[in-house]
Amino acid sequence: MSSATLSNDILPTPDQDMHVHSTYSDGRGTVQENLAAAELCGLTRMTCVDHVRASTDWVSGFIREVRHVAAQFEIAVGCGLEAKLLDLSGRLDLPPDSDQADYIYIADHQVPLADGPATPSRVREAIAVGKLDAPTVIAAILEATTNAIPQVQNVVVAHLFSVLPKLGIRESDVPIEAIQRLARVAAGAGAQVEIDERWRCPSARTLRPFLHAGVPIVLSSDSHQPSTIGRYDYCLETLAELATGSRR
Repeated sequence: MSSATLSNDILPTPDQDMHVHSTYSDGRGTVQENLAAAELCGLTRMTCVDHVRASTDWVSGFIREVRHVAAQFEIAVGCGLEAKLLDLSGRLDLPPDSDQADYIYIADHQVPLADGPATPSRVREAIAVGKLDAPTVIAAILEATTNAIPQVQNVVVAHLFSVLPKLGIRESDVPIEAIQRLARVAAGAGAQVEIDERWRCPSARTLRPFLHAGVPIVLSSDSHQPSTIGRYDYCLETLAELATGSRR
């Protein structure tokens, strides 16, 4: 697949922001304020995404409000729920009514281990005393993500490998063959993968296997305030690397 084909036919354009948080979870802007900011900076597509847990009870109200407010704007608007990976089986921290959402965002907020999610501080301590090592942690994230993708519909793999820097592990340490396997699973399930501005990940190296597997890439600010919606630096740099075939 040529770099010209990547640039013209597959890579996303910056008139979208597919991951924006509101006051329903930990964002500072309301749905109305976020969409007004998106319109102001010329976006044509946006997804309202908020963090959920199994106990979350506001999903129906969130979706109703997004649909209602979106009707006031000339922007294509979706609803997404962001849930953390819980264990190696790919179990997600989702409420029972999560199927009402347009998209489910799979997130590595913590490290999914066999006995449940582990905080970065716990994993760093385990690495320091030799109970865990980097390859094991990387394998756990890959296994959980791979297993989670087929379990729900309309998956977006959110800020892939964002937890690694918190553990002192480099994204470049992830074996490319393992990323290729994950990309094939994502392609088979019709999943998407995002470039995340807030967490500055994943890298062009990580994204290339997804591109070549035909997995759609979306741009996300992962904004928690209206002023950063649709504002990109890292995302545009990564798109340029992908389009030219340069390697980081």
